[in-house]
Formats: sequence, structure tokens, C-alpha cells
Amino acid sequence: MERSLRYGAIVAFFLAVIFFGLFKIVNFDFGWHLKAGEYIYSTQSIPRQDIFSYIAQGNQWVDSHWLFQVVVYISYALGGIVGSILLRSLVVVFTFILLFFTIYRKEYYPVSIVICLCALFMSFQRFLLRPEIFSLFFLILFFLCTENFPKHPLLFLIIIPLSQVIWANMHGLHVLGIVFLALYLFGDLVQTFLSKYISIIPSLGIKKGEWKQKGLLFGLTCLAVLFNANGMEGIAYPYKIFAELQTKPTVFSRITELVSPFSIKHAPFPDPSVVYKIFLILSLVVIICQLKRIRLAHLFLYGAFFYLSMKAVRNVPLFAMIAAPITIWGIYGIADFFSVKKKVTWPMSVTIGLFLIALSSVICISIAGNGLYHRLHLLRTFGFGISDDYPVEAVTYLKSKNIEGNIFNSSDIGGYLLWQMYPQKQVALDGRWEVYGDFLKNIPRLENPLYFRELAEQYTIKTIILYKRSWEIRLMAPWLKISPFWQITRETPKAIIYEKIDYT
Repeated sequence: MERSLRYGAIVAFFLAVIFFGLFKIVNFDFGWHLKAGEYIYSTQSIPRQDIFSYIAQGNQWVDSHWLFQVVVYISYALGGIVGSILLRSLVVVFTFILLFFTIYRKEYYPVSIVICLCALFMSFQRFLLRPEIFSLFFLILFFLCTENFPKHPLLFLIIIPLSQVIWANMHGLHVLGIVFLALYLFGDLVQTFLSKYISIIPSLGIKKGEWKQKGLLFGLTCLAVLFNANGMEGIAYPYKIFAELQTKPTVFSRITELVSPFSIKHAPFPDPSVVYKIFLILSLVVIICQLKRIRLAHLFLYGAFFYLSMKAVRNVPLFAMIAAPITIWGIYGIADFFSVKKKVTWPMSVTIGLFLIALSSVICISIAGNGLYHRLHLLRTFGFGISDDYPVEAVTYLKSKNIEGNIFNSSDIGGYLLWQMYPQKQVALDGRWEVYGDFLKNIPRLENPLYFRELAEQYTIKTIILYKRSWEIRLMAPWLKISPFWQITRETPKAIIYEKIDYT
């Protein structure tokens, strides 16, 4: 009975993971990733300059996501939207399989599931078809392999560097692999040194041969980063982006994924920011209780990824992948100390198992009915296809017309326009902020009709499409309503289309 309930609870949990990964395409970045993948697959080459935007035409483009884009394109070519959504779901499921087996202990399986549920709720908002889902996968893979390195050193000397090569060609955050190993090895070095002089710090018992293997592992992983299609520019890319974010140009300050989770107030439970704060308190209490026993490598990793999570909500899932194992190991230590397992009676064990199955079932039902997404005000819909938030009707109208000149668009929907209209038409703006250079500083000037007139003349702009929830419509709509040079030719629930009036 207990065994069946344990397996049932685990299966129910992973059903919840699967359900969290099955929702309609909602991020507009999917479009330009898909088109980039198609271009790379078709031409067998990676673009070095921008090809999508007439404003950024010819600007340097370090496409650090090229391998991700090819994988997305292949999934789309094989199965359409369904294939791409299944790809996302598979990556999410395998990420949590690795997490679960990193922390799982049979005798404490309810705690394992609860902590994994916390990590799931902290992360699900970022389960978008973007390269970062692979960074979550590789990060927990590194954690699993590093923890078990002494058992299979030769195997992991192959797996980790090879994974780093793939990571380096999928996402700019591949640098986290090096950071992870550096912090892990540094923590072990410090603990080995201090344990000789401070009795309360436990010795790790790492032998000289193992140190050599770990040094080799770190060296091979650092070398693996060099095997990226963009060379040194690909390595420098994450540092460049970090520097741009630190300068806080206006456009970045308006991106919600870059705000601190502590700046989000009055969010309903179980919003990721709320679960994050609750889990943060729990993990800190556990670390304090287990401070004498905690591995310094784990403490350094926790501190580094906690810092990242404080900076931006998009980093909270990264913290979850690191903090969940560290927290659960601490809880196991506390449970062992108090002999908790021995005090759990058979009726209690059955009750806990049934509760976990019921909890995961309720989560699945809430997701399938979109109740959870409605409660959290997320523009998501369970199932396959593209989100109702896409301006399908407006873009279909544009495609039906023989448009002369260029189309100016709000940046939100640039990816969707590329998906539907490239290469026949380029866009003005999309989500690849790094390619636009100084033009980003001029976006606030769009509220000035004289500035836009110069822009329209420079780039032969004849049509404007503005997404109704975009920043650009707030800047431009007031003067477009009274402009004698532009008229509304189509308005849909999601977007407004303007066309230039030709007085000649």
C-alpha cells in the first residue's frame, strides 16, 4: 500500500509538471527564433549581421541562440505548433526528472515532492519557448553530475564538457556552467583548508587524485566554451548584455521580467514571486539550522544564485534549481537527527500519500481549466496552438494587402510579424534589443510626430501596426489620432493599423 501510494504520488507530481508545460505559444519571441532557425537550417550558415530589421540592417548580431533556434525550427517543421509545444514540455519534464532524482530519498519522498512543487511554482512562469528553458536543464544537470562526480568521474568528465559545448551554442547564459563549477570547486577548496584548522568544519575527505580529476573537469569545461559558433564574441556576449542591463536604458526598465521579485506587491498565491518569498524563508531557516553541517560549496552557490534572483524575476527559476537540492538535503539532515521516519505511523503515511496525489490532481485540474492562470492574471491557455493575445486578425489583414514601403511596428509583435511575413517584409523592432544599438535611446522620442516623420522618410515607412498593450502605442496614439498624414485602416481587438495618406 505505501509503495503504491509513493509511486502514485510521484506519477501525479510529474503529471502536474507535464500540464505546466502544455500551454499555447504566448511569447512573441518565438517568431524570430523560428525564422532564425529556418534561415540557419536552409542556408547552413549563422547570420553575423542583422537580417530581420530595416532599422538595424547590417548591425552586428551575435546569435548566441542559434542551436536552440535550429532545434525549434526542426520541431516546428516536423509537427507544427504542436511539435514546438511538445519540445518545450519535454525540456521542462526532463529538467524536473533531473531535479527529482538529485534530491529524492525514498523514506522522505513526501518532502521531496513538496520541495519539487515549490521549485515548479517558482519556475513555471518562465516555461516559455525560449533558450532559457535549456539553461534550467543544463544547470540542474551540472548539479547532479557534480554531486555524483566521485562515483563516476570518467563518465562526467565527458558529460559535463560536452553539455557545456551544447549550452554555449544555445543560450547566452552558458557562462553559468563555468560559474557553477568555479563556486563548487572553490567552496570545496576553502572547506578542505579550513577543516584542518577549525574542528567544527567537517572534512570532505577528498583525495589528491580526485582533486586532479576535478581540476581537469573545470579546465575541460572552460575549454568547451570556446567551441561556440561565435568565437570570442559568443563568450563575451553575456557580459555585454549584463553591462547593458546595468546601465538601465529606458527600454530595459520597462521589461517586467527584469524587475526584482521583491518589487512585486500584493500578488495572489501561488504567484511565483509569493512562492519564492515563502521558499526563501524556509530555505534560510533550514540553512541556519544545518549551518554546521552544510557544505561550503552549497552555501556559495546558494548565495550567488540568491543574488541573481533578487535582481530579476527571470532569474528566480535558476535560484530554484540550486536552492531546492540544498534545502532538501538540509531537511533530510534535520529529519534524520530527530528520527522523523521512525515516528511516522502507517495511517499517517497513507494519509500523506493520498494528500499528495490529491494535491497534484487539483493542480492539474486547475491548469487544464485555466483557473490557475486566471487567478494569477497570466495570459496563458492550456493546450496547443497560439495564444489569443496574438494579433492574428490584424496581421492577416496586412498579409492580404500589397503593402508598399516598410511597416513600422511596436516591438512586442515584431517576432510574430517576422514569423508571418519575413522575408517579404522586414520589421522595425523585435525582441533582439542588442542589435539596435543607440536607436533604443530614441524610442521615447516616438511621442514626437516630427521625429517619426523623419523616421518615416528615412526608412520609407508607409504602414504602422501597433499592439494595443505596447509601450509604443502609448507614445504614438495621441498624435496619430489627430495627424493629417496617417489614418486608421483597420482596428482589431489586439492591434491598430494606420496607413500613410498620399496627398500627391
